[in-house]
Amino acid sequence: MRRLFLFKAFILLPFILLGQVRPQFSMFALNKYYDNPAYGGLERSLHVVSSYRDQYNSILKNPRSFYIGADLPLYIWNGGTGFNFQNSTAGVIDISTLKVSYNRVFGTSLGFVSVGGRLGAEFININSNRIITPDGNYEATIIHNDPYLDNTSVNGIGALWELGTYFYGKNIEAGFTLFDLPQHGKDVGLGKVITYPSWSLLGQYKVDYNDMISLRTSILIKSQRKVTQVDLNVMGEWNQQTFGGINIRGYNSNSIDAGGVFFGTNVNGKTKLVYNYEFGLSALQSAHQGSHEFSVFYNLQQSIGIGLPPKISYNPRHL
Repeated sequence: MRRLFLFKAFILLPFILLGQVRPQFSMFALNKYYDNPAYGGLERSLHVVSSYRDQYNSILKNPRSFYIGADLPLYIWNGGTGFNFQNSTAGVIDISTLKVSYNRVFGTSLGFVSVGGRLGAEFININSNRIITPDGNYEATIIHNDPYLDNTSVNGIGALWELGTYFYGKNIEAGFTLFDLPQHGKDVGLGKVITYPSWSLLGQYKVDYNDMISLRTSILIKSQRKVTQVDLNVMGEWNQQTFGGINIRGYNSNSIDAGGVFFGTNVNGKTKLVYNYEFGLSALQSAHQGSHEFSVFYNLQQSIGIGLPPKISYNPRHL
């Protein structure tokens, strides 16, 4: 009865919605541009990534996320650029974002330092048609049989922004990103969705044992207000052809959520396919059958736009 009252109050009255906005993707070690706009172009060619994640499988209307992004170097401007689009659904909420970025790259004696930013728009939809009530009829049409619940849909749109810096060395990489500072809100129907400032810190260490075997250890720390989460990824690669590893999310009894295994292959020197499976480690594990994530990585492996052709000089004798 209490849940029903709270739900009706949520539908009928103005509200403020708080929660995780950025979708969870576990292959952050291979898709650094997703978390940091300053990584644009550091793959040295056109780099395209597409991922689909089905989180907490078997839970009704569980979180599902799709991502596609591309970045490439802009040598003429000593930097890089890119864009990404992502869509995530969870319950009655559907969120889509579209962002573009630019970053400037500086060379040092230790490696490359990049500084960049990203701007975009966020589209939010809250659809009551996805709600299933105990007395509802959903065979042919949607009939909730609830005097307080209509078949309505509310929408909102707002701006997003990010600032990031990234260091790219021979064996060590590190990046820091600041999201949505200061906090801001967007109107959705009678309510407001508040986006709080957050930050992420990525570190990676790579060891090449020989020409055939390499090991890469990565950590991603994400924090918003008083909530912090840690993702750890360890990946081994053989002959730049086959790779795999393990990952874990959480660092103590309150934050441990899942552990996982992944494997991938380099199909033709330009395309990588990766599958990641995660099993629950928290109390939620009894309610779901794990999480699945599929990713495709493509690198053109070709330099783009290195300088401009010389200026054309017109000779009147040849007119």
